[in-house]
Amino acid sequence: MPGKKVSFGRKPSGVEKTVDVEEWVTNREALVEAEQPPSSAEAAKPEKIKRLTLDIPESLHKAIKLKATNEGVTMVELLRELLEEHYGSKS
Repeated sequence: MPGKKVSFGRKPSGVEKTVDVEEWVTNREALVEAEQPPSSAEAAKPEKIKRLTLDIPESLHKAIKLKATNEGVTMVELLRELLEEHYGSKS
């Protein structure tokens, strides 16, 4: 009994967009924003994101992680909200 033949069609041309890895690492926020259609609320250009690295005791890290887990958010979301409340602009 011969094997069944399956036709796969042609590979789409020009559909996939290639992204330079170094460009993505440097400008990933801008590239993600560019792929999404802007809403009317996002008329202004989004603020550039900067990375903050700090060393904290393991016990504090565990406490933050536990609180974030209990609230169902990531540690980043929890800490950004906390920093925004304390240091953000009071418009």
